[in-house]
Amino acid sequence: MKIGEFAIENKTTIDTIRHYMNLSLVTPDKKGSFYEFDESCQNDYNSVIALKQIGFSLAEIQTLIIFERIGRHTGYSRRETYRAFFENKMNWIDKELERLQDMKSKLQSTVDSMPDKSICNQDKAGVPLNVLPLLYCSECQSSYVLSEGHIENGGIISGELQCACSETLQIEDGILFGKGFLDPESCADFDDSFVEDYVQTTHIDYLKNLHLSLQWARNNYHFPKSENGVILELGSGRGFFLRNMIDMFPKQSIYIAVDYNPNAHKWLKKSLADVVGEKRILYLCCDFRRIPLKPKTIDTLVDATGSSNYAFDNSDFLLDSLIPLLKEDAILHGQYLVFKNFALNTMIPDTSRKWFKKNELKSHIQNLGFKQLKEHETSPISEGGPKESFFVKGEKIYNYLYIGRLNLKP
Repeated sequence: MKIGEFAIENKTTIDTIRHYMNLSLVTPDKKGSFYEFDESCQNDYNSVIALKQIGFSLAEIQTLIIFERIGRHTGYSRRETYRAFFENKMNWIDKELERLQDMKSKLQSTVDSMPDKSICNQDKAGVPLNVLPLLYCSECQSSYVLSEGHIENGGIISGELQCACSETLQIEDGILFGKGFLDPESCADFDDSFVEDYVQTTHIDYLKNLHLSLQWARNNYHFPKSENGVILELGSGRGFFLRNMIDMFPKQSIYIAVDYNPNAHKWLKKSLADVVGEKRILYLCCDFRRIPLKPKTIDTLVDATGSSNYAFDNSDFLLDSLIPLLKEDAILHGQYLVFKNFALNTMIPDTSRKWFKKNELKSHIQNLGFKQLKEHETSPISEGGPKESFFVKGEKIYNYLYIGRLNLKP
């Protein structure tokens, strides 16, 4: 039979048969321009498959078949050299079984040490009480006072805050809601499969840049060690920054995670429930331009792509509106999305493109009063994923990381 028929007969591919022919594992006669496969070829093929099924490599099978062909009718199978192939393979399998059993034991130990997914932390974290003196109504220039609330373990789980002009802030499930947050029904939902989905659907180059940015941040960022030092993150979103840096925050500091997506905040708060410990975190859900804090409150501002995400839909630079909230010597830890080029069909509006250009971005930050201390940039990449679909084919982006100190003192 011809090679195609032989492949079909053995439920394999023509390429596989050709490969076996190149290794002289199957040796059909050539008649004219075609190969003819006979019973001998079938026997050789069966031998190859049988030896593969008991763990032999094709290189080992080559030697065994040569033994079989050359030593036919000479009692080759009784010879020590030939038998050694099989005995060595059995020894190898014994060692592999030991190795796999050891691997299985270690895997089981790891699984046993993981928390049961059905067990969740029943300790509800609330709005830290020592955050209340920082809250401030810019309309009437007065502090907010707790008018009613349910308090557990030093945190407000639910309640209402009111200022002198009767504006209110609501607290639900330990999250503080200000003005201008999004309708939960219109926001993307977050659940425990989010991280898995994100990693599986996002291009590896984008994930590597994200990891390298976070690693650089861990090696270079410093946070206030003074009592009640305030760190504010502008746009905590999926919590990449907070989840990777939480162990670095001094426990005496106050971390304010701001986002306008209530679903993101609920998921982030739940995902961090078991690791927060004594850390004081305020989850604040509001419009970024209407953050209810007293002027000159923030020691460290974390802008981990918050301004970049804002610039997708707005022509102004988000950081501008935060300057009144910063102390005169506040530190800026910035991470910005920068385009090396814009395609003709770019998704970035003309009015916002300057916020995605490194030189213009740096110049604007400097004009706000910051003095650069350190900077870093990742390698350009050209692919993101369904959850990072803000750039198009032909465009390259990278992460620009910036550390600066504000200098507004006269």
